[in-house]
Amino acid sequence: MFINNSPKFLLKSFSTEANDTFMGIVPVKTYHDPDKQKKDILLDVKNKTGVYMWKHKVNGKYYVGSAKDLRNRLLHYYNINHLTKRNSMLINRAILKDGAGAFNLHILEYCSPENLIQREQYYIDTLNPMYNILRVAASSKGYKHTDETLYKIKGDQNHFHGKTHTEENRTKMKEIKTGTKLSLDTKAKISQTMTGKVFSAEHKVNLSASKVNSIKLSVLNIATGVETNYSSVGEAERSLSLPKDAIRANLRSKTQKPYRGIYIFKQI
Repeated sequence: MFINNSPKFLLKSFSTEANDTFMGIVPVKTYHDPDKQKKDILLDVKNKTGVYMWKHKVNGKYYVGSAKDLRNRLLHYYNINHLTKRNSMLINRAILKDGAGAFNLHILEYCSPENLIQREQYYIDTLNPMYNILRVAASSKGYKHTDETLYKIKGDQNHFHGKTHTEENRTKMKEIKTGTKLSLDTKAKISQTMTGKVFSAEHKVNLSASKVNSIKLSVLNIATGVETNYSSVGEAERSLSLPKDAIRANLRSKTQKPYRGIYIFKQI
């Protein structure tokens, strides 16, 4: 329709007005209808490196990501097969469910490849995006963190350094991850059944290992260099807050590529 080509429509679609600011951050560009603006978006970000954010128009939740090749990365969000294969990511599930048109797409910043991970981490720390399962910016394929960046990600400059999640926060994170919400009555019953019970670390390991067909595995975090052994996939899932189906699929994979660019799984 002709109205879609009018100056008024274009001004609204590409605006960076006050309501497009987040914690004082003003995006480089905002697209209010990514479905219809696909061609413009891919043209604008061609041959560019930067950080982007998807924000749901209804629930207000958002996801922060980055890419050395923004065009290629954003193209994935229009590929149903890609979204389906990687539906362990909350943002992919949301786009599959509601469509890209249910979101605003914000280009937060264009930057150099060398500063990409550091800038993504800055926006994750500042905006605390609800669709991001991992709170540490992941490396792109073939990209290696500098010692300085690794220190900022792992050390006391990280906003979560030295902290642990409360039981309440763990419950909320599980609800977001699985898409289910426990009633107050159910939460109370779970709490009551566990009152006064203290399991030793050894007992927990024995319980996990006693499960039928349990798979023992080691997990190497290539960002930190730390390798941890787990008595089962379930234990790794709980410890790392990763979907167990994805862990199993990665263990079966012959390529053994790092999962999300960070984790290498090996059966032991």
